[in-house]
Amino acid sequence: MGLLVLGKGQLATAQQAPAQPVTVAQTADFVYTVRVSNPARQLGRLQLVRTTDGAVLYQKSSSDGSFGEKLNVRNLADGRYALVVKLGTDTHRFGLDLQTTQTRSASLLSLATAQR
Repeated sequence: MGLLVLGKGQLATAQQAPAQPVTVAQTADFVYTVRVSNPARQLGRLQLVRTTDGAVLYQKSSSDGSFGEKLNVRNLADGRYALVVKLGTDTHRFGLDLQTTQTRSASLLSLATAQR
């Protein structure tokens, strides 16, 4: 089981504060960008948690005015996960359900009949 962190660091500060302090967007297959606006510069923590057992698979802490991560979850096993962001006393939780789907099909092929 693996998690690939694609990008780290402080995000550029916008002129206007976003309406929501935490946003999560899917930016590609299995890639999610988490952005946190933290103008009070409280200690914030971003975690990826496996919900079945509460295991923290990834964690980052920051007191920057804004921070975030781009997370690639492609190599995680199927199951339920949560992106959890704690800012001061507030907790923001986003569910993530990973499922592998397989398409099964059948087709009849015409084969030449051998003559004896």
